[in-house]
Order: sequence, then C-alpha cells, then structure tokens
Amino acid sequence: MHNRTKTGFLFYTLTLFVCLNSFFLSNTAAQVNITPIAAPDDSNYTFERIDVEGVDFLALTASSDFGDYAGYTKSADGQKDIAFTLIDDVFTTYDFPGSENTYFYALGNNENAAGYYEDREGAHHGVVLENGELRQYDFPGSIETEIYGISDATGAMTGNIVGADGVRRGFTGERIVEVPGATATFADFINSSGRLSGTYTDADGIFHRYSENKDGTFSSVDIQNAENLEFVFLHGITDAWVGVYRSKAVGDVPRSYVGRVSDGLKELRVPGSVSTEAWNINQDTSVVGYY
Repeated sequence: MHNRTKTGFLFYTLTLFVCLNSFFLSNTAAQVNITPIAAPDDSNYTFERIDVEGVDFLALTASSDFGDYAGYTKSADGQKDIAFTLIDDVFTTYDFPGSENTYFYALGNNENAAGYYEDREGAHHGVVLENGELRQYDFPGSIETEIYGISDATGAMTGNIVGADGVRRGFTGERIVEVPGATATFADFINSSGRLSGTYTDADGIFHRYSENKDGTFSSVDIQNAENLEFVFLHGITDAWVGVYRSKAVGDVPRSYVGRVSDGLKELRVPGSVSTEAWNINQDTSVVGYY
C-alpha cells in the first residue's frame, strides 16, 4: 500500500504465509522457506507459500519493494492478535500496550509500518512503527483511525476515520477524503503517481469504486453484482490500473480478484483453499495476502 517503481502487469504471483509450528519469539532470526504451489493449468499466475519456522499463524497484509513483509499473528498464549514485521529474515512482533488486538496493514521501503490497535471498548486507533518504536496516531478530530497505506515518496499515511458524527471517511496525509453523496468512503491506496483510489457506499449501501482526479473531483466505476456484496475493498492498484480487490458476497466466504474493472476481474484463489484474501499489489502485479 505504498508507492512502487517497477513495471509490468502480465504475470501474477500471490505470496502467502502458512506457518507450521506453535510458538514464536518476539524478536528472532527466522528460517524462511519458500514453497511453490501448483496453479491450475489455465492460470496466468503462480503461487508461493512462505513458511516461517516456529510460527503457527500469520496473516500477511503488506510488503515492501525489497521482499519484506508485515501483518499480524497470534500472541504466545493465542488469546489475541498482534502485529509483526519480517524484515531481512528477522521476525518481530508488536503488541500495543493495553490493546485487545494490534494489526499492521502498511509497510514502507524504509521499514516503517502502520495499522491500528483495538482498545477494550472495540474502538480502533492508528499505530505507527518508526525506527523500531511503536506510537499511537489518531487523525485530528476523529474518534477512530485505521491506517492502510504509507507513501514511500512523502511518508503520508492513508486510511479511514470515523468522526464524531459516526460517518466513515477516508484520509490521506492531513486531508479528509469524502466522495460526494457517499454514506461511507474508504481510502485504500495511493499509486506512485499520487492518485488516490478506494471504494464507497451509496445511499442504498451498494459499493462503488472511485479514483480521485487531480482537480479534486472523483471518478466512479460501478462494480458488477455489487448489490449482492457485503463489502468490496480496493487494496491496491498499479500505475497500469490493475487492481487487487477483496470482497464478500452474501452467504459466501471472502474472495480476492485482480484486474481492471473495465476489463473484468479474475478471481485469485489458492488451489485447495477455502478462502483467499489478497491485501497488496506491486507494480509488477505480484500480490501478497493469505489463505
């Protein structure tokens, strides 16, 4: 969820964490094994599974251009979710003091990470990892803050807030983002050209994809069968407008899709999985997530 410099969009690789053992250290060198997963014959993408020795559960949600990762895992007692980074094969966990759960959803090329923690009342507050130190970040005037992106070019964070009026809006840097007429706006991603994209819900609760133009106006794209979806989020988009989406239809499991809305989206599913959730896309269209 940060700016990229690589090019290309014809080959998809989904990197997923599936870990094998039951305990982990809070900061330890990790033995990382990368295992190819056979894709269907008609697939134009391949899959790789990354196993980290000594870790039972990892949800991968972000990556850098240098093959580093961030996301969340389980605490040693298995009672809560805590954030992690896997940088240069060093696995480090982060549990915000007093939190019920802590999550990372963004990772910069400078190794800074961000996400949010959940307090005892269930409210979400932004967290930022800088130079190894974890701090809280609440967008000014908000009662909840969630961070989903970090710009490598400017350091600006992107995500969602809930105001005192209970309305969900997006933000990027110090600016609030709200699609006119929307009941909720989700700001998910800024590509390397600085263009913000995401989804919003209309008065009927139906999701649409949007992108923000240079003049501050918004372009909207209808999503096929959106009336049957509980949610659809655009978690990343390349400069060639290839996006990665995570959605859930009524009565179904979460699924992921890659492509351009105008050309039709292709489901991204790990063979044999019950549910595949993709969370980030690079300029070369490699995708990271978990299943």
